Amino acid sequence: MNTKKPGALFVVFLLLLCAGLTWFFIAGEDYYDYASGAIEGSAQAAPLDKDAIVSLSKAPKEKFNTEIKFRNFFITAPGAKKVELLADFNGWGKTPIELKAYKKGYFETSLALSAGEYKYVFLVDGKEVPDPTNTDRVEENGHTVCIKTVR
Repeated sequence: MNTKKPGALFVVFLLLLCAGLTWFFIAGEDYYDYASGAIEGSAQAAPLDKDAIVSLSKAPKEKFNTEIKFRNFFITAPGAKKVELLADFNGWGKTPIELKAYKKGYFETSLALSAGEYKYVFLVDGKEVPDPTNTDRVEENGHTVCIKTVR
């Protein structure tokens, strides 16, 4: 019977593995002692006040309403052929929104808007007309425009 004995290289590997593990655990313990001492030692320079740190890290509580809501824009303009909506949200007519015509000169459109204030005016057959049902108005560049508030 021929039995093999562990080679010298295997023995050296085992010794190095044991030495490495021993060093790792000793160095890890020393580092833990150093880190906890450094944290405790820094408490004199800057005391650890959990409530103060938490209050600094909290964002101010502001409510932002990002919900999209549908709002109707309508006008009664008997005899009008075309009514468009000019507003700050469509570039004041760069991309005009045409209102749909119904019976007896009633024109309407519904738009999805997020919360905020929007300025607008109707363009009835090429003539600017403020919304007769909206009394919330402002003068802007010599034009009367209406304000629709979405909440």
